[in-house]
Amino acid sequence: MTGKDSYDTMSGKRDLVMKDKVVHLGLFGLGTVGGGVIELLSRKKGKDHHKFVLEKIAVKHLDKKRPVPVPLYRLTADPREILADPKIDTVVEVMGGIDPAKEIILEALKRGKNVITANKALLAQAGSEIFKQALDSGCYLGVRASNIAAYRLIESLISSPFQFEKLIGIFNGTCNYILTEMEKKGEDFSPILKKAQEIGYAEQNPSDDIDGYDTAHKLIVLLGLALGYFPPLDSLFIEGIRRISHQDIIFAKELGYRIKLLAIAKREASELEARVHPVLLPWGRGLARLDGIENGVELRDEVGVEIGMQAPGAGKYPAATAILEDLVSVARGRKLIYPQPKRYLAFKKMGEIKTKYYLRFNALDEAGVLAKISGILGDHNISIKSVLQKGENEKPPGVVPVIILTHRAREDDIQDALGKIDNLTIVRGKSLLIRVEQGIF
Repeated sequence: MTGKDSYDTMSGKRDLVMKDKVVHLGLFGLGTVGGGVIELLSRKKGKDHHKFVLEKIAVKHLDKKRPVPVPLYRLTADPREILADPKIDTVVEVMGGIDPAKEIILEALKRGKNVITANKALLAQAGSEIFKQALDSGCYLGVRASNIAAYRLIESLISSPFQFEKLIGIFNGTCNYILTEMEKKGEDFSPILKKAQEIGYAEQNPSDDIDGYDTAHKLIVLLGLALGYFPPLDSLFIEGIRRISHQDIIFAKELGYRIKLLAIAKREASELEARVHPVLLPWGRGLARLDGIENGVELRDEVGVEIGMQAPGAGKYPAATAILEDLVSVARGRKLIYPQPKRYLAFKKMGEIKTKYYLRFNALDEAGVLAKISGILGDHNISIKSVLQKGENEKPPGVVPVIILTHRAREDDIQDALGKIDNLTIVRGKSLLIRVEQGIF
């Protein structure tokens, strides 16, 4: 096809001045990210040799207020108007959720349409099926927007001749914002979550974010791209940030760390370790420096090459930018790159991992408490590196936090020891455990 050297997002008119690639788009979803895609396409007008014509936008409600002005004739409530239109060669899916997004994407691929999606939950659940259909249909499948923190690394992750050894990332802007604000404002989790909801950084039902599932979905997508198969969600250990207090953030800082919600994947021989949970990261290094909604990833491969990047993890423009990069790949005629499944790795059991631990106990303020706690830890082969014991401003009265940082220990040993310590009459409530990671950079 031919057309003028420009982006024409709404009019669909063609100026036959010079030969350029024209991509005819169907957009599913016109929320925050969908609006961002339209805005960025308009801003890019005349900037390169590709022209994107937005033919139709599928929405759930035709009369809903839109984030950008759109002519009514461009909207449809019937997905078939896009799927059955032979002129539309590329579909962008930003509606989210599993159904009907899965059916729409698979049908688009079966009809020979390229697909670009930001749907990390769907890819985590059905990535293998979707990529197989894309390969069978000879279509491009763009998934950069499914993980903004790593979207510029996705291609190298797929095409590298070397397998990754370690991958860690902060993949959720909501959680990183909450932890940063708890540190800055000196407040606990609940009021900061409420503030995040008020300004749009957290959903009214924030469980996917704060309980670690959004981060886990993104980790599964990266593992799928690196390994050639998508591990099931239940193969990952997942823990969120609900139990982190401002007190823990202060204690971590005294010990030289910041608390972050981290995705972790480590490959060793035929075993894969994959987990999502809060960690202590060394202050001032690598991912520990990321504040607010910033996300980032660090990767080391089997020959020691280390790469990383950071990007905002919330908002319409970061996701829309990643979608635009995939659209340019379509316009350039890029083919889908997807690794053939390598040897399937056995998942390492969480109880077998070894790391350092931050432990917080709420104990009675009396003599012999530390001796009893450390005695149980010692009985379980857990060596203590440092101790903090605070006795000021006791809430409730007579109960003080005891903070212990351990040397490397086995997870099962730690859990067994905590079970016994929590049953002591000198301990009040359930103890808190946060694992310690060193990062890559």
